[in-house]
Amino acid sequence: MAQGWKFGALAAVAVIAVCSAAPTGAQPLGPGGFYIGAEGGWTHLDLATNTGECGGGCIPPFPGAQATSHETFHDGFNVGGRIGYQAGPWRFEGDFAYRRNDSEHLQMVSPQNRPGRAAGAERHAVSQLANLIYDFSLGWPVTPHIGGGIGVAEVTRNLQNIFGGTHDTVAVFAYQAIAGFRYPITPALAFDVDYRYFATTGTNFTSTTADVIKSDYGTHNVVASLTWLFGTP
Repeated sequence: MAQGWKFGALAAVAVIAVCSAAPTGAQPLGPGGFYIGAEGGWTHLDLATNTGECGGGCIPPFPGAQATSHETFHDGFNVGGRIGYQAGPWRFEGDFAYRRNDSEHLQMVSPQNRPGRAAGAERHAVSQLANLIYDFSLGWPVTPHIGGGIGVAEVTRNLQNIFGGTHDTVAVFAYQAIAGFRYPITPALAFDVDYRYFATTGTNFTSTTADVIKSDYGTHNVVASLTWLFGTP
């Protein structure tokens, strides 16, 4: 996971350095207009704490009753797109994204401390967010921006174990914070590199034994995107 962080940071620094050294002839995007874009990059999913509780369909005792485990994940990826409207320094957009991380290790911490089975397990999310982004015009070829978004995400947990595991998707409130840099390749085409913290409210998955697995979902993302602004030469 540490290597993933280093790779993402180095990639962002390299892109910013190249853009800063580019000729200053490129002009900022126009004062307004509709735009579309495609995006993709690297995703790190934070450690998840999973707590088992008896749901409405289970009869105690059941496997995993009041058990708590920690689940870690391999670095994964994100892909998506955006559609929006730019009004001066403000961008109003809809953001659609898919994020996936394979499980790395599962460790029960209560009532026993023992490893679990994480082979073949994964967690992914499909999100639709409304973002508000502000571009700072500082007279540089590269312009910084900050923003945030709220919306909904469908989070899926797939995990198989001797008790049956979990194969469930839940819809939850989602939000993200955005900070990045934009370089206008032409007045109508821009290249962005963003850091995005994307997370959801608590995710309650129903396992195959009818108990509820309460968990969480928080990610760190490095996202590169190309954006085309319509109506700009």
